[in-house]
Amino acid sequence: MSVDRLLFPRPETPRVSVERTPVDATCPSCGSTDVKRYPVANYLGPRMVVKCQDCFTHLSVTRPEPEDHWPARRSPTRDWAPSRLG
Repeated sequence: MSVDRLLFPRPETPRVSVERTPVDATCPSCGSTDVKRYPVANYLGPRMVVKCQDCFTHLSVTRPEPEDHWPARRSPTRDWAPSRLG
């Protein structure tokens, strides 16, 4: 784990935003090609979503990979198998 994922400098802008990466896909609900992938935080924890930017239909929701750098801090035990009780 690199140190840059452990440091949280104060934002330099009044609004914080994330980069939304265009995806080569078509929305199954509205037919739009304005589909993007970006990080979100929800009740399941950190996730990467692919969403239509016109109608907000979710095309996919996945766990972030290390190269996504989301969340900024990642538990070192995230990929460990749960221990058996008993």
